Amino acid sequence: MKYKLCSLNVGRPERYQTDKGELESAYRKRPVSEPTFLSKLNFQGDEQADKKHHGGVDQAVCLYPAQHYRFFEKEYGRSFPFPSFGENITVEGIDERTTNIGDVFAIGEAEVQVTKPRKPCYIIARTHGIDDFPKQVQRTGFTGFYLRVLKEGYVQAGDDVILKSKDPQGVTVADVNDVKYDNPHDQDKIKRILQVDAFPEEDRVSLERRLSE
Repeated sequence: MKYKLCSLNVGRPERYQTDKGELESAYRKRPVSEPTFLSKLNFQGDEQADKKHHGGVDQAVCLYPAQHYRFFEKEYGRSFPFPSFGENITVEGIDERTTNIGDVFAIGEAEVQVTKPRKPCYIIARTHGIDDFPKQVQRTGFTGFYLRVLKEGYVQAGDDVILKSKDPQGVTVADVNDVKYDNPHDQDKIKRILQVDAFPEEDRVSLERRLSE
């Protein structure tokens, strides 16, 4: 399976004004056309303002499917240029419902592995001035997801995103979203998620607590 990297985006923390006051964030990233080095922690030139909730080896790269843009443009009657969802890579055709936690992809010289869904937060609402944006992202399941870096290397917009291996447990990003937001006490699905070796330890602990509730 092969997908297309439509946009590669980086950004550093900045302060900017929103309709609800000043915000400090690295959400407003910019597309870059030149080959960019991807390390274990991030793309060169990319940083996080809130390192407590963002970044780290399990969230080194944020991926957002390009086709979801068309849905939200129709939903809100406005255009959203890449990367309006604050993602590092915008990829056409990839989807939360068919991508497994633990899947491995090659992009340029690098190899990456899917770790967990991206959680929509207030910053997307504040940045775009749309109060219900996080709820709509959550409702649709169009969250995007995070990647850890298995092999460092240079990546460039226009590169193919090539599926190297599917995780054998078959737990999709959408399955994890379902447990997070819609069926938090689905014991069978929680147990399946916990069987995925690639699922991050921090998230694993919170799900294990649910099994003992």
